Amino acid sequence: MRPAVRIIFAPIMSRSKADRERGYYVHGTAQNRTITIDPRSSEIGKTLLHEMIHLRHPDWSEEAVVSETRLRWGKMSWKEKARLLRLLGSAHLEGEEPAEGGTTPRSR
Repeated sequence: MRPAVRIIFAPIMSRSKADRERGYYVHGTAQNRTITIDPRSSEIGKTLLHEMIHLRHPDWSEEAVVSETRLRWGKMSWKEKARLLRLLGSAHLEGEEPAEGGTTPRSR
């Protein structure tokens, strides 16, 4: 059975040179039921929640998603945050597809 959302860890560069010069950093992206998270991010859980909100509300502006992320993250209990973080167990590295049974091949 295919998961509802696919999570990939991959480094993400800011979209433009101007953004990079201003110090903007892209922590994740969401499109086509796939969330990509930069593993260098210090806020992986919050980034995952933010990208899930993007998938649920693709018509919302970035400002609306940021606001909703802050609101939800602030109201979540530690157990709710832990359940969200469990989803990362199904994540895989960019370019590495999960093997049969949903497990990911290990590096030797």
